[in-house]
Amino acid sequence: MFDALLRMQLGPIIERLAEMETQLEDLYRRAESFCRIGICQEVDAASNTCKVSHGELLTPAIRFFNPSAGAQTETRIPSVGEQCLLLNYGGGEGGTQSVALFGLNSSLFPPVSSVATLTRRRHQDGTQSDYDDASHTFNWVNGPTTFTGSREQVDVKVGAASLTINAQSITLQIGGTSLLLDAAGAHFSGPVVDHQGRVISPR
Repeated sequence: MFDALLRMQLGPIIERLAEMETQLEDLYRRAESFCRIGICQEVDAASNTCKVSHGELLTPAIRFFNPSAGAQTETRIPSVGEQCLLLNYGGGEGGTQSVALFGLNSSLFPPVSSVATLTRRRHQDGTQSDYDDASHTFNWVNGPTTFTGSREQVDVKVGAASLTINAQSITLQIGGTSLLLDAAGAHFSGPVVDHQGRVISPR
């Protein structure tokens, strides 16, 4: 009789504890899936979405972060194989309420700079731009075209052509022809100075 009475009194408490255990398991499962490392498997640039694998699972098409997305906006499409941080803001298991934060380096896409003062961007075709805030130097390279600028002087080279800019003057040099602009005026140097088809200097 005592056992029956005890079971009757404890029955609702045991049921409630079982419900709480189920709820806790669900919360643990959601917490584990909230933030994961993923790898981009597919990209749809037109819709700005991608599919990301994490473990054995693959998300549906989800949005990804861009460097900025306001009045000033910048779009950067991720690469297949690029690692990301997958944020499941909805807490669901289907991945529909997830977004991907890219920018994690991996063996497939290692860092392009290991210098603390150097910020570098390299594009797929090899074009590269970087700024070193220790030497105050900016560099831009695209095949045979290079651009180097600093507080003291800026140099641009395109094949046989070069452009030099400093605090006192601007010089454009193409082979044996040059144009110098400074406080005193414009100075031409070369075999011919031609103005609208009229040669105004001896050959």
